[in-house]
Amino acid sequence: MTPGAGGRRRSLALFAAALACALCGSACTKIATSTAPGGNQSWTRHGTLRIGSYEELDNLDPILSTELFVSDVCQLLYSGLIDYNDNGEPIPDVALAVPTLANHGVSPDGKTITYHLRRNVKFSDGVPLTAADVKFTWQQIMNPDNNSSTRYPYDHVASIDTPDPYTVIVHLKTPLSPFVGFFMRNGILGSIIPKHLLDTYPNLNRLAFSTAPVGSGPFVVAHYQPGVELDLRANPDYWRGPPKLKAIEYHIIPNQNTLLTQISTHEIDFYFDAPEVQYALLKSLKGVRVTARPNQTFEHISFNCRRAPLDDVRVRQAIAYSIHWDALARNVYLGLGLPGMADIAPSSWAYDPSISAYPFDPARARELFAGAGWKAGSDGMLAKDGQPLQLTITTVAGVTTREKAEELIQQDLRHAGIDLSVKNDHANMLFATYGANGIFARGRFDIGLYAWSYTVPEPDDTQTLGPDQVPPDGQNYTFCADSLIGQYQREARTSYDRAVRRAALLKLQRREHEIVPRHTIIWRANIDAVNTDMKGFRPAPAVSDFWNAYDWSI
Repeated sequence: MTPGAGGRRRSLALFAAALACALCGSACTKIATSTAPGGNQSWTRHGTLRIGSYEELDNLDPILSTELFVSDVCQLLYSGLIDYNDNGEPIPDVALAVPTLANHGVSPDGKTITYHLRRNVKFSDGVPLTAADVKFTWQQIMNPDNNSSTRYPYDHVASIDTPDPYTVIVHLKTPLSPFVGFFMRNGILGSIIPKHLLDTYPNLNRLAFSTAPVGSGPFVVAHYQPGVELDLRANPDYWRGPPKLKAIEYHIIPNQNTLLTQISTHEIDFYFDAPEVQYALLKSLKGVRVTARPNQTFEHISFNCRRAPLDDVRVRQAIAYSIHWDALARNVYLGLGLPGMADIAPSSWAYDPSISAYPFDPARARELFAGAGWKAGSDGMLAKDGQPLQLTITTVAGVTTREKAEELIQQDLRHAGIDLSVKNDHANMLFATYGANGIFARGRFDIGLYAWSYTVPEPDDTQTLGPDQVPPDGQNYTFCADSLIGQYQREARTSYDRAVRRAALLKLQRREHEIVPRHTIIWRANIDAVNTDMKGFRPAPAVSDFWNAYDWSI
């Protein structure tokens, strides 16, 4: 299915114009109303926060999901051993401390990690959370019968000892410097699940728990209608104390124009992860505060390196030379973020500033296409052995920013001689696990346009680019199993010496640029629009803006 490029752009422009006209009456106070502190707005439902989100949730069981938005929802429902605050720093959650070499939580050889647990943490059914639940969660991640998307870094654990209900001792097969940052971090593949409710099942794939979970987080599920709404109520037994909110209504609205309308008419209080194209309009709304915190989420295109002709590195390079990357970042993402090419954030200590986007170079692209056997016909379109070069690009349906990016990429590749069609789908279909027949995990695409976010601010891309993480064994949706990338990843993660790690990661970024399994467009700033009556919201530069939902109020 190929949407009309001009028609889609016109519809967005007409919508924006109409909304701007509706707002003109309050133009003289735009700046004050978008930035002033909250003051009992008439539309506020005190104690109940209404969130609007455009992605359907594929699963509420953190073991079985791949979606970033599910990871955010896990912050509301579950606890981890650790979490991350609004400075991107690891903080204790169920654990009393984040293990380090300095506090002796990490052994001198880097192979033994010890956690001591709080004694006042309970699941929402009143059963205490203990070391047995932590070990059980690890076992379920490693259970081959569960449709987990990846098992990294949990597969580096040799064994876990639980000498008492409040001590967890993790023995690693080899030293793994990013391990503490990943292990049982609240979110997908990290939220702690209840052993007493789930340990009798051979797998978790089709349980009622997926839609009616029991966690130890600040909120509990009151009602869930998949694809429509998730209603949550405060957990009075949450270990930090009852959250300040009484309830959260999480509305799933898979159209960003509708979300823009609903935040402007105050049918929702919190428009989460808004697109750049709506930023200026959101800033003009009365009673709405807009934040744009740069974070470690990269918008990129991912090539299916297992599918011809993208299995030829020359074709991938030629496509990279055919796209105006700077124009995409500027015209689609409005410069609200940082440019890049590889997958280590500019804010990271491991970032290589010399690795920049492929320049727009049609002549070089033609040379590479020709070297791979693709020649232009009289109509300018590329063909090989009588077959035209036809590809598809896929993203989440209804995400206006990415749909606009698809249009521009489609135009660029048309000029290069490639017939590129658009084939979008819902997030829960695209990002479903391999076992759940996910489109990306099963490799049923040519070019994917989506975002990866570092689940922790660790410059370790093993999960999404590791040669041993190709589905069904992981989330490497490029299907590029490059041995050198694997070598550099191992060098970086098996040393606790930052200089050694950085040297390996610099080589990794250069290799990624050379074989281009994917290409970053921009490192995004996460845009959130919230009711000015909402207090306690502190967006984060990594992991999740929901990290302190227990402290939100309205």
